[in-house]
Amino acid sequence: FPAKELSLSGIQSTTADFVRCATLAKRAGYDGVEIMGSEGYLINQFLVQKTNKRTDEYGGPDFANRMRFAVDIVRQTRAAVGQDFILIFRLSMLDLVEDGSSW
Repeated sequence: FPAKELSLSGIQSTTADFVRCATLAKRAGYDGVEIMGSEGYLINQFLVQKTNKRTDEYGGPDFANRMRFAVDIVRQTRAAVGQDFILIFRLSMLDLVEDGSSW
């Protein structure tokens, strides 16, 4: 299947899904959650210039734009679950693809 750009409403909906999952985990008694922003998963595809071909506020050469999706997810999740819930964000430090993260 060819890749398809996620719409702005799709980004908002997906962000809400991450937040909802974390709030459900908290309600179920978990101490925290890990948000996967690594190894080619959806969030990582926004972060890496090789896979992010967007030209809006979620893409382009500016890393601040490419990380907006991840930051929105973390900020909204933190606001929903509070400070007493563990949030871990997994980040690839080396993507092993051209134009990938190579911290």
